[in-house]
Amino acid sequence: MDQVAQPERPAAFLEGVRVLGALLLGAGMIAAASSDMPAPLPWAYGLMPLGVLWLTRRVGLLLGLLAATATLGAVYAAGVQEPSRLFFVAVLAGSGLSLAACARRGVAASTALAVAAAPVLLVAAGYLVFGGLDELTGLLTARIDEIRRLETEHRLSQTLGLSSAEFDRALERTGRLWATLLPSLFALKWILVLSVNCWLASVLFQDREGFPPFAEFSTWRVHPVGAWVAAVALALMATRLSPAVEAGYNLAFPLAIAYLLQGFAVLRFFAIAYEVRGVVQVAILILTALIPILMLPLVLMVGFLDAWFDFRRRVVQGITGPWARRGGDEG
Repeated sequence: MDQVAQPERPAAFLEGVRVLGALLLGAGMIAAASSDMPAPLPWAYGLMPLGVLWLTRRVGLLLGLLAATATLGAVYAAGVQEPSRLFFVAVLAGSGLSLAACARRGVAASTALAVAAAPVLLVAAGYLVFGGLDELTGLLTARIDEIRRLETEHRLSQTLGLSSAEFDRALERTGRLWATLLPSLFALKWILVLSVNCWLASVLFQDREGFPPFAEFSTWRVHPVGAWVAAVALALMATRLSPAVEAGYNLAFPLAIAYLLQGFAVLRFFAIAYEVRGVVQVAILILTALIPILMLPLVLMVGFLDAWFDFRRRVVQGITGPWARRGGDEG
């Protein structure tokens, strides 16, 4: 018995280290996303969907619903008694239940993320409309004033090789841009929170009838409806009317990030398909970091055009179709 039990101890220890490491990494990402970003609740509540999912996996959906309700009562007893904050807690718990239901049905991880994130984004939009946007704007103004104070005391502009007037103009333009994009930045924060929950669920529960794993990054793509949303965003910006232009920017900014990720996914797929060395891939990433003004627009364009040309499908057809037969004939 001792000989059988001894090998299990290192395995159990390594499993515990893996689980703890994943939880710490996920909590750190949620904390980083919540830094300098006001929210109805502290960042720790961002892990509530994962906790509700864990409870539901243990006791079932019906008892999981009762457990989520009991959790809401415990939060109320702990001092969170404002109706808006309690409603936000309930929505996060509902996201956990949605993830559990999607896991039971075998729904794809991307679809499960959309189902879980939709109610949270609606509540976040309500938060912005009913005072949250003013809070975000006030925080942004305070940060800009703090940078101006540091410039007055330590002359940050000289370190950057700028004059004080140029530094002030750049700071003012940056402040206007961030003020315009505040709604989309706040939405992206909650998308990141739910994405971390989905990732943790796929890592922690995948081997035990758990959450469906995310597809490999090289196969990730934006839903085709994203192209129509981009068209709407461009149309809104073309009106040159202040509310419409701001709405267009807030639609276009998250889409640009999504298509940028799709561009990197296409490049990663090409690297795998053509067996590009890892050193070359790392060198390309370093080059992108050194000259982002040149590289990032190119990657974004690749991701955007992939919505129509589907470069990865063409590569697969080439490998399994005429190219493969030609190679076999030559051999």
